[in-house]
Amino acid sequence: MYFAKDLVNAFLLSAAFAVGLMLFGCDRKETVLDVDTPDGGVSVERDIDDGSISVDVDE
Repeated sequence: MYFAKDLVNAFLLSAAFAVGLMLFGCDRKETVLDVDTPDGGVSVERDIDDGSISVDVDE
């Protein structure tokens, strides 16, 4: 009896984990430009889904 209950709990936990991955998955970005300098660097990335571009400057 406990085995069936544990199996159902494991299935529900797996389903919740899968839904969480789908909702909060990783960002789909591609690196357009990545420049490393002695003082920091510049990274330009484009979002694959909507085409927006982000520029990060490290000092």
